[in-house]
Amino acid sequence: MDSRSQKNLNSLYEPTRNRFSGFLAEVQILAGQKGLEYRAICGTRTFEEQAKLYAQGRTKPGKIVTNARPGSSFHNFGFAIDCGVFEGGKYLDETNPRKAAAFHREAAKLCAKHGLRWGGNFKSIVDMPHYELDTEVTLAEMRLRKQQNLPLL
Repeated sequence: MDSRSQKNLNSLYEPTRNRFSGFLAEVQILAGQKGLEYRAICGTRTFEEQAKLYAQGRTKPGKIVTNARPGSSFHNFGFAIDCGVFEGGKYLDETNPRKAAAFHREAAKLCAKHGLRWGGNFKSIVDMPHYELDTEVTLAEMRLRKQQNLPLL
């Protein structure tokens, strides 16, 4: 596994890491069979990092990339990763989005067996690179647990 993916996996809430690691290991095999790499390009984000992303396309330049305010993303609690498709070192999500999207759809077929949900099924903003823990714990409960220094799960 590449160092960036490992770093992002290590940033996740510890009790969830095995699910994400298992998914990523399996999907990397699939990617390798197609001459691609699938890397975890983002893991846990602080509330401040989330605020900057939320501002993009609103009060800062760029296109809107999230509808999640700080505390309203599974990334803020270490329960989500974003993955990128690479070929020959090139980030296909930017250079060949059609090919990247096709692979994200293939990868998504593997996520449920690892207890994950795919952002490509989101209704408000389709987020193909995104995978999050499939949990019944709501974001409101996570925010409260975090404030009270309680385990998130």
